[in-house]
Amino acid sequence: MAIAVAQYVGKCDRIVAWPVVLKIDISPLCNLRCPTCVHADPGGNEALENQSFHAGQLMTVDQYRRIIDECGDRSAAVSLYYLGDPLVHPDLFRMCGIARDAGLNVHISTNLSFPLTDERIAQLVRSGLTHLSVCVDGMSQTTYQLTRAGGRIDWVLSNLERICSFRRETGQVYPRVEVQYIRFQHNSDELDEARLRFQEIGVDEAVAFWGSLDNYVDCDPGTYDVRGPKRKRLLPRCYWPYLFMVIKYNGDVIPCCNHRVGAQYGSAADPRTVGNVFRTSVREVWNSPEYRAVRRLVSNPGLMESDASLGASFCCDCPRLFDTDRGENLRHGQQYAFEDLYEIGPNGTPVRKRHDSSAGTPVPRRDGR
Repeated sequence: MAIAVAQYVGKCDRIVAWPVVLKIDISPLCNLRCPTCVHADPGGNEALENQSFHAGQLMTVDQYRRIIDECGDRSAAVSLYYLGDPLVHPDLFRMCGIARDAGLNVHISTNLSFPLTDERIAQLVRSGLTHLSVCVDGMSQTTYQLTRAGGRIDWVLSNLERICSFRRETGQVYPRVEVQYIRFQHNSDELDEARLRFQEIGVDEAVAFWGSLDNYVDCDPGTYDVRGPKRKRLLPRCYWPYLFMVIKYNGDVIPCCNHRVGAQYGSAADPRTVGNVFRTSVREVWNSPEYRAVRRLVSNPGLMESDASLGASFCCDCPRLFDTDRGENLRHGQQYAFEDLYEIGPNGTPVRKRHDSSAGTPVPRRDGR
């Protein structure tokens, strides 16, 4: 980690250190259709209609083990999710154990809206998982299901109670349980109830923050104007290419999980991967020409003006590196009410409202007024 930070400060493009954290998308599949995610009901949105998911999108245990065998004594942690819910993967608990046996910390983030048996709860707690994050968007089914489409809050709370109870009864320290209460205008009045309930359940940490009502595909390049590269700073404008690696279920690698999200599983999209760990190795990808170009770009976005090839980089047009109007067009939950932007579609799930262009953008409402 110290070497990685030093090379970040030094703006090196070839890295001696290994990725500190591997974010491995063991499967992009999900059980819910949350309106802000690539799994949302398309509702006529072409970018969402082009998302391609199928039952075969699962990283195998052997493929996963190959990654862990290479990085187990060199990296610090694995985080086993990206665009899917890790509990969908049938071998999740086995994968947690493989990473933990290799000395890695293991993290997952899940909606936890599954009818888990007591046996599965015990397997989860004993799997080797060290950090469990659970996203909760309300305490009543009416509010919860708006942003967790298809989910059941009673399942979530029951699972949380039994996880914490089993961990306590067996005297285990792990997994540490964190609950994230993603706040919107329609669920803010349930926040105090949520905090009390989480305390009673015995979670280790409960955090609350305002969520976004934009879909991931609304934030991809091409949906906003780019004015030009930002100025070079003393430190690179992004640390992701120096500390983290995102590996998709098929071995493809991208530098971060925040940019070009809608392009990763779009049938006709351009994911701009920087290599594949199944065709070569983690080490070779980590210092591939594409990855090194990314590091040069985050160190000095102005290089775009003299090196046209950087226009093909994954990080091209990222708002962290380029002056854009994306932030001006985002719809934060603190400013917009859910019903300003969404309605319940024919499938019973939320879909984005279609606004007449002549009517303009919906007017934000502060705290639902």
